[in-house]
Amino acid sequence: MDASPLLQTIYRRDLAAELCKEARKDAIATTDGERAAHDGIEFLELYQQWGLDTSTGQYSGAAHLQLHGIGHQLAEDLPEHHKKKGERIEWSVALTPLRELLALPIRVNPEVRITEEDSAAKAWMNEIRRVQNSDVTLGQVIQGLLWELSFHGGPQEKQGVLEGLKRQVAEIDAGTAKLVSHDDVFSDLDKPGCDALFDDLGGRSPREIAKAVRDIEDDENAAASLLRAFAGAVVVKAPFRDHTGREFRRAFRDARR
Repeated sequence: MDASPLLQTIYRRDLAAELCKEARKDAIATTDGERAAHDGIEFLELYQQWGLDTSTGQYSGAAHLQLHGIGHQLAEDLPEHHKKKGERIEWSVALTPLRELLALPIRVNPEVRITEEDSAAKAWMNEIRRVQNSDVTLGQVIQGLLWELSFHGGPQEKQGVLEGLKRQVAEIDAGTAKLVSHDDVFSDLDKPGCDALFDDLGGRSPREIAKAVRDIEDDENAAASLLRAFAGAVVVKAPFRDHTGREFRRAFRDARR
């Protein structure tokens, strides 16, 4: 990148010039007793993760390579019951200083993880299969690296994000952070779906209803599944009683709009 001003212009939105400037300073050498942020990482891996909406057959994300580190968790950082000999771990490197990564080799993984993109499917955001794709271009490699390395901005912005996260962790550990319940955050999102699709919630909270809706199999009758889940206490509105799980989730989601 440093040898090509044209490439830096093409990838300027990914902060190519700023990253090259930082890389010119060379790798950071750690002194005895210090541990680098990349300790435990053996190499950087560009991997492929495509989305597939199984309701339409449409793929997404096929052009983009994602980056993480691959290595082993240091034994001293793990509790005894979590230690597994030879276990590999995937590491996020988005906040790791660039100069601490310069000495690591980079590999491209031809295996593709395919995740469900239909938000109405029970498997939404989960991996549903794996395939192979070795047809990766140099442009994808460059963009995948720069995207991850500049995700939080340039070196100074990245350091600011990292320090902010450390402050938040310190506040949580000290008990001074103001925490918000997961249920409080999502209850308002779930209520419109409950109002639109149910005559009676049987005294259940919108969060309980939403969780049961997510657990219905895609091709299962949603009303029957909910009757079993709540021992007949909930009543689905008549227009939705013949919906499958996927159809019911889509209607539940659409009610939020």
